[in-house]
Amino acid sequence: MRCHWGKLGVLGPIYELVSQGLTDREIANQLNIAEVTVHNCILWLTHFLKFQTRAELVLYASPAQQAVLGFRAA
Repeated sequence: MRCHWGKLGVLGPIYELVSQGLTDREIANQLNIAEVTVHNCILWLTHFLKFQTRAELVLYASPAQQAVLGFRAA
């Protein structure tokens, strides 16, 4: 079963913008959604991926880390 935010289709775009180091407010403005929605999605992603901090999520989602893991071209 997919999570609520997955059904709304916002997890991917939020994940991509988190990788750029944007704040919740900046992400909310770019996606035209509520800041609280962004905050809750980031909390869910952090919990789901078993990270302790947002910084760990940002590092994991960063393009450099994705290239190391072979998920996308550098």
